[in-house]
Amino acid sequence: MKLLTKSTLFIATLSLFLFFIMGVIFFQVLKSMSISDLNRELGDLKEVVEEHLGDYTDHLITELPGIDSLSVRAAGPGERSDVVIRDTLMYDYKENQFRTYRYIQFHSILGTQGYQVRIYKSTNPADKLVERVTLMMTLMVLLFLAGIFILNRFIFANLWHDFFEAIDKLKQFDTSKEPVILREQDIEEFEELRQALQTMTRRLANDYKDLKEYTDHTTHELQTPLAVIKSKTELLIQSKNMGEEEMKCLEAINTSIQQLSRLNATLTLLTRIENRQFTEKEEIDLIDLLERHLELLEEHIGLRKIRIERKYRERGLVMVMDQGLADLLIANLLKNAIVHNIQGGTIVLETLPGRLILRNDGHPLEFSEEELFARFVKDTRRTGNFGLGLSLVKKVCETYQINIEYSFDNQQHTFILTFPG
Repeated sequence: MKLLTKSTLFIATLSLFLFFIMGVIFFQVLKSMSISDLNRELGDLKEVVEEHLGDYTDHLITELPGIDSLSVRAAGPGERSDVVIRDTLMYDYKENQFRTYRYIQFHSILGTQGYQVRIYKSTNPADKLVERVTLMMTLMVLLFLAGIFILNRFIFANLWHDFFEAIDKLKQFDTSKEPVILREQDIEEFEELRQALQTMTRRLANDYKDLKEYTDHTTHELQTPLAVIKSKTELLIQSKNMGEEEMKCLEAINTSIQQLSRLNATLTLLTRIENRQFTEKEEIDLIDLLERHLELLEEHIGLRKIRIERKYRERGLVMVMDQGLADLLIANLLKNAIVHNIQGGTIVLETLPGRLILRNDGHPLEFSEEELFARFVKDTRRTGNFGLGLSLVKKVCETYQINIEYSFDNQQHTFILTFPG
């Protein structure tokens, strides 16, 4: 959810809650005030009626202003003389419906006769006033919410424009390019953010440049002495004056040099992938790629007597990526399946829409699954590898948004690659 939307929802929700509480309180206060006014009017009418009760016999009292209805009857000797004010329903013959009335009931004495008097006042005017005020409050709430929407849509959006511009530039930021440059802000917080972002991206760009130069120089400088040591070692191995012990030492040195050369090349490749130096993209048929690498690894597969089981259910599966990285991805997955397989085991290759599943028999991992794609994590039961193959696979997958999952079940290692789109 976007910041403006969330802030608008928060303000609108809080406003509605406050308006609801305030509306209930206001309604109760207004209702109480209208009832108090009616009670006061009925009290005033009580005094007037008591003064003119004698006119009741001449039916003149009903002409007093403010009285909607009047009831006078002779009171019995045991009836209470308390003043009572209550609500009641009465039928309105003019409107042909029941309406709410408020009445005051009291006792009055005329001569020697006591009378029970009720004066009725319609609550309809007060109820209409409450309805009108409630309607006005509802309209005010709607106008307030509309105002918040307009404020969010036009004013706040313009206010936060520089913030969103900074986010867009950060999304496009590349450490291999220039740092993020933002225009000066007239809002203090945004100006502090601008300065912090520019300082951070400038530092990142400089650090990346220094690290890249260091890596390039180190890789280049290592190649020459390694090549010299390797060539001289080979010359010494070919010499006829070397003894058996010296030959073993030279062979060990030569093996270490070859491993160091491979390590240097692999780390260089990892760095190039992380720096996104592979920009070429083309459509690559996955099944053709698998078959080509299986043919290249046929000798290794045969030596370990591994059986290849093909389940190509999706034959049109295409990867869009750099050809060299595609070869690297498939080659490392297949080599991993061969090296960590059992003698006479099985490799299962299965293609589904948007997915490649690779299974191989083998022993459980010596380490946790979370460490599987980490650098230099390797199975100690195997020698001659640096634990970088699956790290390369992971980096290639991250570069092209390919999701890779691993599981081990029924003595089988399973890798599932899910391609984007």
